[in-house]
Amino acid sequence: MTPLMVRIRQEHQGIAGEVAQLFKDTQEFLSVTTAQRKAQAKEQAENLHQFHQDLQQDTEEFLTETAKERMAQAKAQAENLYQFHQELEQNTEEFLTETAKERMAQAKEQARQLYEFHQNLEQTTHDFLTDTAKERMDQAKAQREELQQFRQDLFASVFGISIG
Repeated sequence: MTPLMVRIRQEHQGIAGEVAQLFKDTQEFLSVTTAQRKAQAKEQAENLHQFHQDLQQDTEEFLTETAKERMAQAKAQAENLYQFHQELEQNTEEFLTETAKERMAQAKEQARQLYEFHQNLEQTTHDFLTDTAKERMDQAKAQREELQQFRQDLFASVFGISIG
């Protein structure tokens, strides 16, 4: 073979060796990179899983605590509402009792005033009727006396005699 052929063959073998070495290095690089990426992905997946677990735990704790707080608030509101209802009921009862007492006192006072008015009216009516009866009696006596006097005067003037 000619030295050129030998040289080409050597170069070809050198290039083939370099390509084989490059292929081998590339395969090693890809294997290492794939392993690193798998490890990274596994670590990220574990971190994400742990984050998810922590988030779920925190969420459950938050919701539990929030539910407890709301329950405590609801109990406090219920107690406040109950107390308000009791006070309102007590105040209403006191108001109604006081109003009933006031109305009873007013009714008694009105009854007393009405009785007093009735008594005064009855007395005034009695006095008026008594006075009127006396006046009529006095008028009747006066008229009878005048009438008697008139009759006497009439007899005296007609018959010339005095009755009496």
